[in-house]
Amino acid sequence: MKRHLFFASTPFNMLTASMVAFSLPKSDEKHLCLIDQPKQDSHFVSEIMKWSDSPFNSSQLISRKSMGKNKRAQRKIAFKLIDSLLANIQPEIIYTGNDRRVEFQYAIAHSGKQTVGVYIDDGTYTYLGRKTHYLKDHLLDNLVKKLTYGQWWKQPATIGASDWINQCIVAFPEKVTPPLKQKQLQQLPENLDKAEFRVLAEKCMFHYPETVKALATLETVVLLPHESVFDHSMLNAINMQLSAQPGIVGIKHHPRTTDRSWFSLGSFIELPGDIPMEVILPLLNRHCQIIGDVSTALLTAKWLRPEMDVTAISGSQISPRWSQLLCTLGINIIGHD
Repeated sequence: MKRHLFFASTPFNMLTASMVAFSLPKSDEKHLCLIDQPKQDSHFVSEIMKWSDSPFNSSQLISRKSMGKNKRAQRKIAFKLIDSLLANIQPEIIYTGNDRRVEFQYAIAHSGKQTVGVYIDDGTYTYLGRKTHYLKDHLLDNLVKKLTYGQWWKQPATIGASDWINQCIVAFPEKVTPPLKQKQLQQLPENLDKAEFRVLAEKCMFHYPETVKALATLETVVLLPHESVFDHSMLNAINMQLSAQPGIVGIKHHPRTTDRSWFSLGSFIELPGDIPMEVILPLLNRHCQIIGDVSTALLTAKWLRPEMDVTAISGSQISPRWSQLLCTLGINIIGHD
């Protein structure tokens, strides 16, 4: 039996941590720590904390977002909580979605020489890397962190590449940025369609019971951009794509959209814009096609449900770097002018 400790800050991190935890032996101990959380918990976080089908033996809030003078005091409180966790759990493996997180580095630095650090795919940086400046990042920021927190701080060349990390669990192991190729690479489990995740998603969407019923029947989901960047050429590209994919269509407006008059294609099911894509994905059938502009929500669909067909509607202004990422991840690209 092994003991596992997971640090997660975003809904994406929480789901990928859960996907990994479900793949571990049931006899192992698994504990979830939420870090850098907003002052007010989202409905998703509240449901994660009380999730009856959770793969974790315990879920605990470690730190909230802090700024200015309170930041160091809040970190000290978090460190004390982590000290208590380390004493009680004595983890052998510690996971993170970002090895620049101070909570993760503190935990693994103070947990014992045999503890293994594991990076779980956090998205874009895994494949594009994180651009750093030698003077600002590798000298100044590194020095400040060591003076503030301790000599245990290690500055990663990119997310997931620090010396604390032995293994990377990622959606596309063969596509990672070069620094991560030096680590042990493992496939992120493709288990987001498990019944436990569907139950969690349904609880997060209890205000939308009819939508929950409809999601499993959808053959296409259209992720619409914010109204400020939505134009007729993109609308035409979406309509042309949909005409080749008949069936039940669901649309999801950008969370901050106020003008919803742009999209008026025949009949469709409108999905709640305020529900994160991470929550919706477990309720979609594996044959559902995702269409949208180049956005975090679109990429999230491919990272968490790589078996699904995902298509990006992109303009000529898309950078070669992002175009390469879409191709790397197996996302179809449809241009519009």
